[in-house]
Amino acid sequence: MLKKIIVVLFFTLFLSQCGYTPMYSLDNKSNFNFISIKTRGDDELSKFLKLNLDRYNNRQSDKQISLDIIVDYEKLSQSKDLTGTTTDYLLIAEVNFNILFNGQESEINIKKDFVMKDMDKEFEERNYERTIKQNFAYSIINKLIIQLSKSR
Repeated sequence: MLKKIIVVLFFTLFLSQCGYTPMYSLDNKSNFNFISIKTRGDDELSKFLKLNLDRYNNRQSDKQISLDIIVDYEKLSQSKDLTGTTTDYLLIAEVNFNILFNGQESEINIKKDFVMKDMDKEFEERNYERTIKQNFAYSIINKLIIQLSKSR
């Protein structure tokens, strides 16, 4: 038991004093300046994407990027019961990023889907769907930043 405490204490002190920082920490600002962000498609998901992109925007960076974002969001009936009432919905978000960086154009496509159960109360279902859209946006922007970091 004493050995475990000493080992944990040693690693805690060692890692806190060596300048260790997580690779994908939110404290580390990205090295991108998004000078132009244009969105088309689902308004709510587009708003969430822009909010998440603002976290990674570094206005002092010399890597200026223009983004044209095309958002395609669908809510499809996944399954129905014997009466024909929908029991599950398939939520699909497909985002196409057209990137202009140093005169070069590139394209990144990211697709997310989720199966959502039908809820009795419409208000709760809309709030749950909104939460899922927020999670989609967070996940999609994280994938975009990783792709941009790898390629630039």
